[in-house]
Amino acid sequence: MTSLLHPTSGIPHLGRVVISVENFSSYTYTIVSGLPGGRNYDYTKIYSPDKPGEEAKENARVWNVYLDKAHEYDMDMIQGFRNIIDGLLVFAALFSAVVTTFVAQTSQALQPDNMQIMVSQLIEINHLLKAAGNQTSINAVPTASLGPESRTYTSLDVWVNGLFFTSLALSLSTALLSVLAKQWIQFLEMPKPVL
Repeated sequence: MTSLLHPTSGIPHLGRVVISVENFSSYTYTIVSGLPGGRNYDYTKIYSPDKPGEEAKENARVWNVYLDKAHEYDMDMIQGFRNIIDGLLVFAALFSAVVTTFVAQTSQALQPDNMQIMVSQLIEINHLLKAAGNQTSINAVPTASLGPESRTYTSLDVWVNGLFFTSLALSLSTALLSVLAKQWIQFLEMPKPVL
C-alpha cells in the first residue's frame, strides 16, 4: 500500500487529499483538511469497485467521482454567483429609489417658472398703466424680460437632470440584467435530460 499526499490547487475548498493506493484499480481519498472539522470521504464505501479491466470505461468509478466533485464545485460557484447578484439587485433597487427622489425634485426646475413670468408681465402692465396716467409714450415703456415661452432654467439644471436620468437608467438596466442573470442561473440548476 502506497500513500501519496496531493495538494488540490484547483479546488480551493478541499485543502489536502491523501491518496492511498492498494492496487491499481482500488484507491481511497481521505480529505485531511479543508471543510470545517475535516471530513473523511471514502469513495470505496460510496461507489462499487470497478471490475478488472473496466477502470477507464464510461461508467467507471473515477468518472462518477469526477462528476460528483464537478457538480459540487458548480453548485458552490452558482451559489456564489447568486449571492453576488442578490446583493447587486438590492443595491440597484435602493439606488434607483434614491435617484428617483432626486429626479422628482430637480426635474421641476426644468418646467417654466410661471410665477416669475407672471411677475415680469405684471411689472410691464404696471409700467404701462403709469405711462398712460403720465401721458408718456407707450413705446418708452420697456417690455417684460420674460414672456410665456421664456426659458427660466439654466444649463446647470439641464446637466444635473441629465446626469440623474442617466444614473437612473443605468441603475434600472443593472436591475434588469441582474434578473436575467438570476434566470440564467435558475436554468443552470435545472436537471438536464439524459440522452
